[in-house]
Amino acid sequence: RLEMKKFWEKHDLIKVSGLMVLLSVILTWIIPQGYFYSGSIQVGEITRVGIFDFFNYGLLGMYYFTVLVTFLFVLGAFYQVLAKCSGYQKLTDSLAKTFSGKEYLFVLLVSFIISAITAVTNEYFVMLSVAPFFITILRKMGLDKMTGFITTFGGILVGILGSVYNSKVAGMNVSTLSSSYTNYLWVKLVIYGVSFVLFSLFAILHIRKIKKANKKDIAVIEEVYETKNTTEKKSAWPVATVLILTAIVGILAYLPWEAWGVTIFSTATTKILECKVFDATIFRYILGNVQAFGKWDIFGMQILMLIAALLIKWIYKMSFDDFAESFGEGFKKSGKLVLVMLMAYLVLEIAVMFPVVPTIVDWFMKLASKFNAILGTIAGLFTSLFSVEYQYTLSLVGSYLTTAYSDFAKQIPIMLQSTYGLASMFAPSSAILLIGLSYLGITYKEWMKYIWKFVLAMFIVILVLMVIIC
Repeated sequence: RLEMKKFWEKHDLIKVSGLMVLLSVILTWIIPQGYFYSGSIQVGEITRVGIFDFFNYGLLGMYYFTVLVTFLFVLGAFYQVLAKCSGYQKLTDSLAKTFSGKEYLFVLLVSFIISAITAVTNEYFVMLSVAPFFITILRKMGLDKMTGFITTFGGILVGILGSVYNSKVAGMNVSTLSSSYTNYLWVKLVIYGVSFVLFSLFAILHIRKIKKANKKDIAVIEEVYETKNTTEKKSAWPVATVLILTAIVGILAYLPWEAWGVTIFSTATTKILECKVFDATIFRYILGNVQAFGKWDIFGMQILMLIAALLIKWIYKMSFDDFAESFGEGFKKSGKLVLVMLMAYLVLEIAVMFPVVPTIVDWFMKLASKFNAILGTIAGLFTSLFSVEYQYTLSLVGSYLTTAYSDFAKQIPIMLQSTYGLASMFAPSSAILLIGLSYLGITYKEWMKYIWKFVLAMFIVILVLMVIIC
């Protein structure tokens, strides 16, 4: 019994995500499926998730979300290569030394940059690519694991909550619900501003607390990637140059230029690909199927990291054996991140394939004779517990709510968007949350102990805003 207790304490995230999966399964055994048809929810029969279904969808997750699986593996490999690079160690040592004694400034600056970019980027998942870099600096500054999470993964979650132009959140309202990016823009900005300020306040209080605590009581950030120096060149500027260029290209590639009315990148890309040399589109042959900045998918970031890794290998004269070994080690260390992510997406698969959530939401919304902002906010939060990605929140209840309550078609998108962002902060099915906690070795219990006050406060803020606009 003691060994089992230790096992679940060590694998806390598997336990809580497993319970979320179990809840999803149980609901299919007691609630009939609901489908949106002809302006209302049509309730069907109870179709239960069986043993074969459970394992089938568990395995299919690796097929449906292959791009996310490969992203985590490439991310792990990239940072394991960097860990073996002495120039990278010198760079992070230098930055840690520069900000030594300025922990508040560093944490607030980094979290603001990450959250602000996340709020407008086309693909928030690629923001994970910068997290290990800043976490390494925070580790060398002697800060604890929770501060590492707050600064990086926490910044991403704040950006999702306060999404303004993010194509995977605000943009889904535009493409699915015929909304616009400027629809209740002031509400989006208020949510982002309040959430960032409140989140930063909790971060400052936490850092102040650990500064006063006995160092033996602080759960410091552990080294994730082995830092064995196998290169001869020790200068930091080459690796810094590669990382800066990678960051610049990444930012340009994932910002929503066309949503801002900027077409220069699309025009330039078309002209380059169509440019002929000796009557041949030579650049199209060389570059292949390259997309314009603003239209990159998540594969693009993986290609950038692979190119950057190869440049670092070449510049620092890393042997092929060390390079290949680093990739293997990085893949291995990404395994646990992939596992918890797939657990989250298993909840999504069950919710979409066995749609009992619309039935529950329909019943809940009909507790009132007309549209009720409070009920709608709670319904949006409940749906987001099972949807993992915002597009599935919309596929489950978005069209139903905006059609059944057409007088509030402009308010409902921002309601669903904000509750999805809030759920991402604490839901056992939040992929970004689980990946971050797993990466830093933080238990779900520790995170909830830290974040529950923020979640409660932001729920009240969102609730008040929804009542005002409705």
